[in-house]
Amino acid sequence: MSALSNTCPETYETAATRPSGLKDLFSAVMREIRLRRAMREMAALDDAMLQDIGLGPGGIEDAVRCGRR
Repeated sequence: MSALSNTCPETYETAATRPSGLKDLFSAVMREIRLRRAMREMAALDDAMLQDIGLGPGGIEDAVRCGRR
């Protein structure tokens, strides 16, 4: 993970709704797996394709985790 992964506020989770039970923990793990899969897919794109969608190679994780601003 890069330093950028901690720079954006979480969009729908608050301190009160963080994983507290086994089901919530499983849900958080599955979300992380989906995010990492999306980052791998975007990393497989060449620089021209990333440029077309307005990203550089260094902005993939931030875009996947935080979305577009």
